[in-house]
Amino acid sequence: MGPNRRPLISVTMEPDTSKPTESLPSLTFPDLIKIIVVHFVWFAKHYLTRPKPPLMYIAVWLIGMDAVVGGMELTYAYSGQYDLNNWFVAWVRIIVGGPLIGVFRYWLIGSIFHLIVLAAGGSGEARTSRYIVLYALLPAAVTNVSIKIVQMLLYQNNYFAGQRNAVFEGLFGIGMMIAYVYTIVLCFRGMLAVQHADRRRSIIMLGLLSLGTILLSIISLGQ
Repeated sequence: MGPNRRPLISVTMEPDTSKPTESLPSLTFPDLIKIIVVHFVWFAKHYLTRPKPPLMYIAVWLIGMDAVVGGMELTYAYSGQYDLNNWFVAWVRIIVGGPLIGVFRYWLIGSIFHLIVLAAGGSGEARTSRYIVLYALLPAAVTNVSIKIVQMLLYQNNYFAGQRNAVFEGLFGIGMMIAYVYTIVLCFRGMLAVQHADRRRSIIMLGLLSLGTILLSIISLGQ
């Protein structure tokens, strides 16, 4: 795709960027995921500089659900067992806890990311940093929640007793690793394209953040 071409959001919908940003079309959820994955820089420039990006509340809810799922798995990693034994309770916890945890995660991670942007020589509002992180996390959140749905269908309540297929679980783990690495890539692209951070300093800051997160996880699991 050449630099002057705009990404098609759908077969019949192509945004006209010669008009004010208010004229940008609304997005369905599938459109949103597609444009984030394939054209994140374009999306960030045109939508994340607006006061309210598309489907923001759904995005916050989903990253909250992702965090609740992560908390369930950390409990299992620490103790070797879950603190629940059926999917009904699990999904109530995931769905109900999603909005609250999502808002907290949106503000906390977004604020930390804004400090990284500033340290990397970038500029702009903290709100823009929070938007970039929010939508960069969205594909990984959708992947994680989708994996939980597949695990429910595969294992039913046996999942909570640790009865799983090693091959499937390995593939799920690889999928999540790729998704979270891509989240970092999207954050990197966003802070360069929208907030004009220095490339080299951005790589260093995001690298240190990723390394610190990995080390903390290893230390926590080793205790």
